[in-house]
Amino acid sequence: MTPYFQARAVHDTQHALQAALWSPVDRPKHAAAGQTIACDMLPTTVAPSGVRASGIRNVLMRPHASAPVRPEAWKDGVARIVGGQRIRLQSQKAIYSLPQDQPVERVYYLSAEDLRGLPLASLGIAASAFAKQVLHKAGNHWVSPILASDIQFRDAYAYRRNIGLHFVLGSDATPEDQDALTAFRRELAGVGLPSSFGQETSSSAISGYWIPLEEEAFAIAPLELFMLSQEMPGPPPQMSTKTTYGIAAELKEKPDVGLSSNNILGLPTVHLRDVRSLDGELEASIGTADCVLAISAKLLRNRSHRAVLRSAIHAIQEDGMSHFVSLPDYVKSLVPMGPYITHFRRTQAYQHQMVRAPDAPDEKERARLIADAKVAWSYFEQWTNPKTGLCPATANSAPGHQRLHETVTMWDAGSHIFALMAAVDLELISPKAFQRSIRNILPHLAGRRSQGRLLPQGWIATDKFKWGNRNFDGCDAGRLLAALYNLDIHPLGKGRAASTVAAWDLKEVVKDGVIYSVEEGALASTFRSHCAHYAAWAFRTWGIEVKSPYEVFQGTSLSDGRMALLEVSGRIGPLGAEPLLMEALEFGMSPESAYLADVLFAAQLEEYDKTGRLICVSEGPINSSPWFLYQGLQFDASGRVWATDTVAGLKEHRTKAFREEHLSISSKAAYLWSAYKDHPFCTELLSVVRDKAKTRYGFASSINQRTGEPSKTYSDINTNAVILQSIASRLQRS
Repeated sequence: MTPYFQARAVHDTQHALQAALWSPVDRPKHAAAGQTIACDMLPTTVAPSGVRASGIRNVLMRPHASAPVRPEAWKDGVARIVGGQRIRLQSQKAIYSLPQDQPVERVYYLSAEDLRGLPLASLGIAASAFAKQVLHKAGNHWVSPILASDIQFRDAYAYRRNIGLHFVLGSDATPEDQDALTAFRRELAGVGLPSSFGQETSSSAISGYWIPLEEEAFAIAPLELFMLSQEMPGPPPQMSTKTTYGIAAELKEKPDVGLSSNNILGLPTVHLRDVRSLDGELEASIGTADCVLAISAKLLRNRSHRAVLRSAIHAIQEDGMSHFVSLPDYVKSLVPMGPYITHFRRTQAYQHQMVRAPDAPDEKERARLIADAKVAWSYFEQWTNPKTGLCPATANSAPGHQRLHETVTMWDAGSHIFALMAAVDLELISPKAFQRSIRNILPHLAGRRSQGRLLPQGWIATDKFKWGNRNFDGCDAGRLLAALYNLDIHPLGKGRAASTVAAWDLKEVVKDGVIYSVEEGALASTFRSHCAHYAAWAFRTWGIEVKSPYEVFQGTSLSDGRMALLEVSGRIGPLGAEPLLMEALEFGMSPESAYLADVLFAAQLEEYDKTGRLICVSEGPINSSPWFLYQGLQFDASGRVWATDTVAGLKEHRTKAFREEHLSISSKAAYLWSAYKDHPFCTELLSVVRDKAKTRYGFASSINQRTGEPSKTYSDINTNAVILQSIASRLQRS
């Protein structure tokens, strides 16, 4: 599991165990949360970097068959013991084959299920017989039985635990209380003891603190509070002008700790509200595990109380294993980290900036958008073949080097239909011209029968009548089906597409809910693709139920679902604006795509904030080899990696040098974002595209991010169709 889901699994496992042992009222006062967890060994493992969020310091990896023990020590203070011997408890006369002299710990696993095979009356005798053999000393070796939770105390692991030193101001705190607190914290800081403070969080509406996860010096301001009513807490509204990554944390009674399903980190806390609790009870309460020491600021009112508190804090500091830190630093030491959770937190940090109602374009902007639409429509006016009614996929209009790519995919054909609908809605063409164009295009989409299936073709020629190949692309079919669905509900196209779609044998390429492509007669799954979710929606509009890899929200909390979605997306590959944002224009945004759009947009915003670079990634043609690129945000990489990939998937097209050379501002993605978000960043993107990407025949496909140069003479059907579609959508809403 990734660090986030490690933390979540441990949290849920611990709470299930506690519920089995005690009711809330039966739980012992000083019951400690377990520090050890066992799991079955898997062929491939990752670092146990998420377990400490729930207080786990020891991980036992039980082998499927007995195996030598291999201890591991991790930098975050977690010990992992791999291997061990599986024991089946038998009668008192059984002889066990137990290892004797060995340089590392022995680990024995006994299954509670096996105990049912012994009569209850003889169970104790059998256990004693087993223990006697374990403790048998032969030769020079020695045996010292220990609990798994004591592993780090009995070996050279240099056990060290953190104590978060935090002061709590009551609602009735006076200015004198605050002055005393500031002075006491400065005194502690002077001897190397950092601390933090905040308002009390015991009210019904306030749950805990919003903990920033960035470096900070001695905090003179209290920690921000978050509200319990939030389904998934994010930065408080008063922090809307900041973009600080963080996490919500609650001060909890032990052992009710760990990362909850709504992404709140429960911290094991010992509350000091009375000086009398500074005696032996304090040591018993703290135990040996990580914890937060929450001290009421009221204790600082009295000089003698301050002296007692100072003495108690220094005694803990000198116990040989304790290390005091502020509450934010305490959280940083154990909160799950990693690429996926970083994307999650960035999106949280920018959420306030992204949530805003779209403004209707004013008259000047409407005029600019209509002018842009005319530029985009000029591509179709110039290059559409008058005999077939089809428009080439790409066009190089360089003087003396004019070249048309005279074939189109189903995706291109769908884009052409969307462009026609946008053009008639924007009154760039007449209704008669629109209907005539649709009548010309539809016969080319009738499809071709192959292997007993009638399917639309993988590509068709634009300069020949009904000529193309026998292949079928499931993703491209999604784009075509989306266009035909929108055509079928358009006032000027009602019922035009239904008969064409009904004739196709689309159900023959859906197996167990997965859409397949057909390449040279062989079926290939499209499921591991960012187009699979979009295609699923398109197929469903025509009554064909298919699965989507994105749909992982059902039965989960909002946080767990979003983290699962990020991981699914990361395994697929870099995410760009298409077809992600097309869904909003054509079907309405699903919750999954809406979240991924926020993740991508937040990363683009942060890139602009941190570096000044305008990033607007998508897929599309470029005017040099390899001619077509997929560009997007890579979720499984740290930071903001704007990755590239190609149809061939060659390694040289994924290198840092290659992506820096070819990273582009996608012209069509700029208009998609403008139609979807209507944010000042989108206005900046449109300004750049308008300034640099307009050509005589449509918009250039992209602008090189490094050089600032557009593909001046190179344009394509999808760029101009999506720009038309985006402008029509934005103006129709206003």
